[in-house]
Amino acid sequence: MPVGTSLAESHLLCEWRRRTPHRSGRSGPAGALRPGGRVYSFVGMKLSFSTLACPNWTLEQIIDAAVEFGAHGFDPRGIGPELDITKLPAFSSEIEKTRDLLKRKGVEVPCLNTSVKLVTPAQDRWQAMLEEVRRYAVVARQLSSRYLRIFGGAVPEGMTRQEACVLARRHLQQVVKVCGGEGCMPLLETHDDWATSGQVMMLLKDFPPEEAGCLWDIEHPYRRGESPQTTAQALRPYIRHTHFKDSVLKDGKSVPRLLGEGDLPLKEIINALRGTGYDQWICLEAEKRWHPDITPDPQITIPQFVAYMKKAWSA
Repeated sequence: MPVGTSLAESHLLCEWRRRTPHRSGRSGPAGALRPGGRVYSFVGMKLSFSTLACPNWTLEQIIDAAVEFGAHGFDPRGIGPELDITKLPAFSSEIEKTRDLLKRKGVEVPCLNTSVKLVTPAQDRWQAMLEEVRRYAVVARQLSSRYLRIFGGAVPEGMTRQEACVLARRHLQQVVKVCGGEGCMPLLETHDDWATSGQVMMLLKDFPPEEAGCLWDIEHPYRRGESPQTTAQALRPYIRHTHFKDSVLKDGKSVPRLLGEGDLPLKEIINALRGTGYDQWICLEAEKRWHPDITPDPQITIPQFVAYMKKAWSA
C-alpha cells in the first residue's frame, strides 16, 4: 500500500488481509521468524500501537490484530471501558494467562502507559499516583515490559515553572526508585507543559539515561514550534520510545489524520530519529478513545500505519 493511501483503499487492504491466510517461511530478512511463529516484516524497526486506537476491542482482539496487521506489539492505554489496566484480571490475578498468550502469539508489550503526572502538589493525590506506578511496575516485570510512560503535568496557577521543576524532580526520583526495583524505567512524554526538548531536559538533566528516559510524542514539540532535528538532537541520549501520528490544525485544534495525510513533517521526523541511531519501538497513537467521531476505525489506522512506516523507514 503506498504512502498516503486513502481510507477506502486502506479498508480494502483490511478486507484482503482478513481473508488471506498468513504465510511464513519467506526468504530474506523480511521473512525472519520470531518466537511464536510470527514473521518480522521490517528490518531495524519494531512497530506497536496504543490501545487508544481500539477502545472497544478485547485483549484477545488486540493481540490478534497485532498478528494480522504486522505489528510486533501494543502499548496498553485502557482496554474496553477500563483505562487503568492494572484493575483488570488480565493484568493482575490472571496475568500468567496473559503472558502465555502473548508468548504464544509472539506479541510484545514494550511500554505501559500510565496516567501519572509528576507535577502533583497535593500529597494525598501524589501518593495515589505513586501507588499507580507501583502497580504498573509490577505488571511491567511480569510481562517483561521495559518502560512506563508518565507525564510532567500542568504547572498549576500560582506556581512558577522553577517550583514545578523542583517538585517534579523530587517525584521523579521516587518513580525511578520504584521502577528500578522492578526492572523497568519511566519515560517522560513530550506533552502538556513539558512538550519541548528544553522543558523535558529541565526534569531529566539530573538523571542518567539508564534510569529515566523520554517518550517522544512527535506532534507536541512540533506544534510548539520546535524542529524535529532540534528535538531529536537535544533528547538523543534519552529517547527510548515514540508516539507517531499525523494531524492538521483546524481553528487552533489538532484534528487527527492518517499518516501522510496531515501536515506533520513525518519524513523529517523519521530522518531525525534515524540520525540519532534510534533502534527502539515506533508506536502508533491514534486517539480513537478520546476522539471517536473524528478518528478512523482501528481496522484502518493500524494497517495503514504499518504500511506507511515500512515504506517511509526504508526510503
